[in-house]
Amino acid sequence: MKLNELTEKAHAQQIDEIVIESMEGDIFTVHITSQGEADTLLNEDGTILTPQSLNAAKTMLRDMGGLEGVPIYFKHSVAHDEMMGSEAETADDRMPITLEGQPW
Repeated sequence: MKLNELTEKAHAQQIDEIVIESMEGDIFTVHITSQGEADTLLNEDGTILTPQSLNAAKTMLRDMGGLEGVPIYFKHSVAHDEMMGSEAETADDRMPITLEGQPW
């Protein structure tokens, strides 16, 4: 999903949830669930949008508007667990956040 499509869906109240995921170090991605369909936020050229920080992702979403009441989560993936033989998705490791930065 491209940013302009997210903006349209947000203002039409069609966003179920947003997950900002920290992949490694300073690599962040934004995952959108809209009407039950999960998608990754993309740049206009179709490449994955990678904000430089959690704060940059939150600022982008806050400035877009229309997300009041949408659950937003921060997820930190840990490659160490997979390297040690643990299942990658053993638990929901998402933390609820707000665009203002304070936990719910």
